[in-house]
Amino acid sequence: MEQKILVVDDDQQVTSFLERFFARHGYQSATAATAAELFKILETESFDLIILDLILPDEDGFEVAKRIRSEMETPLIMLTARDEVYDRIVGLELGADDYVTKPYEPRELLARMRSVMRRYAGGGSRPETSAKALRFDALEIDLIRSVVRNIHNDSELRLTSTEFALLRALADAQGEVLTREQILTTVYGNSVQITDRAIDAHVVRLRKKLGGATQNEDLIRTVHGVGYKLAALVS
Repeated sequence: MEQKILVVDDDQQVTSFLERFFARHGYQSATAATAAELFKILETESFDLIILDLILPDEDGFEVAKRIRSEMETPLIMLTARDEVYDRIVGLELGADDYVTKPYEPRELLARMRSVMRRYAGGGSRPETSAKALRFDALEIDLIRSVVRNIHNDSELRLTSTEFALLRALADAQGEVLTREQILTTVYGNSVQITDRAIDAHVVRLRKKLGGATQNEDLIRTVHGVGYKLAALVS
């Protein structure tokens, strides 16, 4: 089944080109020119990835991203003409999985798309394992379905693709400290331009979500000057 991409951009030349480009590479795509169109489409359709331009005619792109992330965990890539570190950090703190600056090479966007969707599917560079699940504290990472479950009440945690990949990387490390460089390589891949502060922001978001499922407030432990580790026995 072809993966479906939603492109949100008010530049019709850009969206028309991307529709043709994605079709050549085996993806279905739909487009929206405004935030209103975006949320109307999302009422009836689901997508494997959303590509969101931050400059929209009817609403601020950051607010749109915030609303998307509050309602769903669909992988999200932001597009912007502003190449400022602050904007990238804000976008990633809101839960975006990657951030691409205009003008961009379409093949680079395609590579970033594939990297994000691999993370969502539980792929990426990590140790080979025959296990179907990783368990620690009150949580279980289902490696087949790429979801995290609260063992006590059998509910699933709503994690973004990046948050899932981050938690799995920490669990795979079996209590060993992961440096920020290791997290960058394992979780985000070499195609993602990300800062230490953005990594820290994703850790903060993940901690908050885990806090509702476990009594261990120090489940993800900061090792100052080095990185992060999972402070629980993994089985």
